[in-house]
Amino acid sequence: MNVTPSAGHQQSLEEFRQLLFHLQMQCGSIHDIFSYFKEEESMEHFEALKAIDPSLMSQLLAREYVLEARNSSNPDNARTHLETALQLDPKCPEAFLELAAISDTAESAMKWYHKCMEYTTNLLGQERFEQLIEAFKEKPWHQVELHTYLKAKASLAEKLFRQGYYEVAILHFKEMLEWNPSDDINLRHYLMTAYLCQNRMTEALDLKMEFQSDLSAQWYYNKAFLQFKIEGDTRRSNRLLMRAFKRNLWAAVYVLGLKEMPVVNDSSPTVPGPIGAEGESPAPVTQADKPFKEGGSVEGVECVRCIAPAILEDEALADWVWDLLKGLV
Repeated sequence: MNVTPSAGHQQSLEEFRQLLFHLQMQCGSIHDIFSYFKEEESMEHFEALKAIDPSLMSQLLAREYVLEARNSSNPDNARTHLETALQLDPKCPEAFLELAAISDTAESAMKWYHKCMEYTTNLLGQERFEQLIEAFKEKPWHQVELHTYLKAKASLAEKLFRQGYYEVAILHFKEMLEWNPSDDINLRHYLMTAYLCQNRMTEALDLKMEFQSDLSAQWYYNKAFLQFKIEGDTRRSNRLLMRAFKRNLWAAVYVLGLKEMPVVNDSSPTVPGPIGAEGESPAPVTQADKPFKEGGSVEGVECVRCIAPAILEDEALADWVWDLLKGLV
C-alpha cells in the first residue's frame, strides 16, 4: 500500500531530490553519487523518493545525457544528447542551460536561459522559490536548488548586455545585487557600464559610492568614464583616466584597437561558492598557461569585455580616451 508522505516529509524529499541532481551534475555521473550515500539515512531518502516518484530514474538518466552533452566537443552531438535528455525529462532545466551554451545565436541562447529559469521556478513552486531567495539573501550561494536558476539569470543578463539591451540587463543585474549586496560575482561592473551606456548618471554615482573600495581595472575605467560624462574633459576626469591607464594599460590598448586581443571564450559571470564548480563558464582566455595578474594582458581582456560598450556608445568618450592615450605613446 502506498502511503502519502506528510507535507514536511514531502518537502524533505524534494530537497533531497535537488541535492541529488546537484551532486550528479557536480560529480559527473550518477554512478559516483552513491559514494556520498554512506549513511543509511541517505539511502532511505533515495528509496523513499523513488517510491513516491516513479519518474526519478528517468530524471537522473536525463541528466546523464546532459553531462554527455557538456563533455562533447561536437555541438551536433551535444544537441542530440540534449534532445534525448528532454525526451526523458521534458522539464530538465540543466538541459535548457546547456542548449543556451551551444546556441548559434544570442536570441536562441536567451530563449533557453528564459526557459531554464521558468522551469526551475515551476519545479520548485513559487512559494518554495521565494523561501529560497529569502534564504539566499541571508546566506548566499548555499541553496543548491537555485544553482541552475542563478547561472541562467547571470548568463541571460550578460547576454542582454552584450546585445545592447541595456535596460532589461539592468533589471536583472539590479535584482541579483539586491539578493546579494556584497556582489561576489562582480555584476556591478556590468551594471555600471550599462548605466553609462544609458546615461543614467545618478544611478551610476550611487553605485560608485556603494563600492568605493573596488580596486579592479573595470572599476577604475568606469569611474573615469563616469566623471567624463558628468563634467567633460577636465583635470579631475583626466586624472582618473590616467589612474586607470596605470592600473591596466592593456585595456585601453585593446579597446581602441591598437593591438589585437588574445582569443577569448564567451564567458558569463561565474557563480561562486559551494554551488559553483562543475559546469561553470570556461576560462576566459585560451592561452592556457598565461597567468592572470593585475595590470597584465589577460586582465586587460576581461576589462575590455566589460567596459567596451561604454566607449562604443559614446564617440566623444572614445576620442577623449584616445587623446590621453596618445600622450603616453
